[in-house]
Amino acid sequence: MFHLSLRTKIISIVAFTSVLGAVISISGFLYFNKKELERGIIVKERTIHRQLAAATRFVATQGGLKDVVQKFQSKYTSAEQMTDTDKKEVMNHVPIVSAMIIGAENQKTDHYKFRVFSDEPRRKENMATAKELEVLKKFDGDSKLEEIIDNDGEVVTLYRPVRLSEGNGCLTCHGNPGNSPWKDGTDILGYRMENWKDGKLHGVFAVSENIQDVAKASMGSAFIAPSWYLVGAITLGAFLSLFLAMFLMKGSITSLAEAAQSILSVSGQVGGSATDVAGSSQSLSEAATEQAASLEQTAASLEEITSMISKASDSAVLTAESSTESQRKAEDGHTAVDQMLTSMDEISQSNEAILAQISDSNRQMSEIVKVIQDIGNRTKIINEIVFQTKLLSFNASVEAARAGEHGKGFAVVAEEVGNLAQMSGNAAKEISDMLDASISKVEGIVEDTQKKVEILIQTGKEKIEAGVTVAKQSSEVLNEIVQNVSRVSGLAQEISQATKEQAQGVAEINKAMTQLDSVTQQNASTSQGAATSAQQLSTQAQALKISVDELMKVIRGNPGHLKSSTQPVRFKTASRETHEDIEEKAG
Repeated sequence: MFHLSLRTKIISIVAFTSVLGAVISISGFLYFNKKELERGIIVKERTIHRQLAAATRFVATQGGLKDVVQKFQSKYTSAEQMTDTDKKEVMNHVPIVSAMIIGAENQKTDHYKFRVFSDEPRRKENMATAKELEVLKKFDGDSKLEEIIDNDGEVVTLYRPVRLSEGNGCLTCHGNPGNSPWKDGTDILGYRMENWKDGKLHGVFAVSENIQDVAKASMGSAFIAPSWYLVGAITLGAFLSLFLAMFLMKGSITSLAEAAQSILSVSGQVGGSATDVAGSSQSLSEAATEQAASLEQTAASLEEITSMISKASDSAVLTAESSTESQRKAEDGHTAVDQMLTSMDEISQSNEAILAQISDSNRQMSEIVKVIQDIGNRTKIINEIVFQTKLLSFNASVEAARAGEHGKGFAVVAEEVGNLAQMSGNAAKEISDMLDASISKVEGIVEDTQKKVEILIQTGKEKIEAGVTVAKQSSEVLNEIVQNVSRVSGLAQEISQATKEQAQGVAEINKAMTQLDSVTQQNASTSQGAATSAQQLSTQAQALKISVDELMKVIRGNPGHLKSSTQPVRFKTASRETHEDIEEKAG
């Protein structure tokens, strides 16, 4: 493909575009033709449904169903007595049944498929499938939904609901069982009456048509002929477009090839001139570069010395700053140690105060123990009073017994007094026992607490004394560090000052060398710029020649056909040493 001529490429593109357009046109025609056919099928199916609805209304307006029911009701006593002819006569007067008969009979002549289905049919063949149950669910959920269209690409089906209508006589067979003509809950044909209401969804009429069958039946061979005519017309148009493109491109491509050949010749001449300019600039650039290299060596050595002095000066300054900072930190540490000593003294004083407070608390606990002991002594007195009360009660009981009938009331009182004395004695004994236990427990707690606190205070005191000793030692060491850092800081400042003065002297010398080097570098840069410009001009001429070669290859499509009177431009690359290259050589 890359070795083809421009003319061949353009013709190939036109041919491909024409064929692609023809394919798209034919595909679009067939697609929209199918869509139009599907729309026609839907219109036809709607017409069939309207015919069935018209048949239903027509039969209903005749009002024959009611008369037929009354006729057989008066003639028979049950549905079993009716003959098949009688039942057929009844069915012919049912509006929906009439529509079903018309739909079933016309499906053969009109090339469609008619079906009635329900979720509660009286005939098994009318039981809805899973897909049909979904359709019933949609109609039942929306009373305003009039139709559903299903198109799976092969078959188009139009569903319409069949709802009970009291005006059409539907409730005569499906209404209230109390209105049964046989008085047994069944309709005239013996089917159970469901007690349905006006407007209930009874079932669905479905009209289906196969798209391909309809196409063949409606158009026959005429459906195929227009497609082939269209294909032939589009293909002929594509070939005419191809020949017209070849005719129009012939002159334009020839003119383009001649112009490219002229540009190729001029690019060779420009390349030769650029080579001459590059040679002259190269000689000038080499002389200036050698002069700059010698000067750069001297300047580089001086810069190294300056850099070393500057680094030493910076290091001295940093040393002085670090010494000053260390001195400040050491002084801060000394202050912190003094504060720690003060805090330890305060902690020691606080421990002593705590010990005094604990001693005072122990004294108060002893006083509480003493009070409890006093309460115990009082309880003993109560016990003695209880004992005396019991004794008096006993004596009173004895005297009441001696008095006989006259002393019975007094005996009862004496007995109650004895019981109260007994209860008081029991309570006094319990209080005495609790006081004894409390005294023992409090004394044990006081003694144990005092021992533990004395041990903790003694341990804390020892640790504080050890901390104070270490802090004093740290303070002494920090004092020595502060003195040494002060001496080092002074020496570092003296070194920094001497280094700065030395660096200033070398900087003046370096400044003079830099000015001289700048003039030399400017001369070298000027010569290098001229050489670079000449090189760029030659490079651009060579690139132009390459571009024209590629253009000729594209136009003619034969890489061996292109011939040029000029030779490829070759020249020596000019030196492009920079300031950094010279420093590298010098160093």
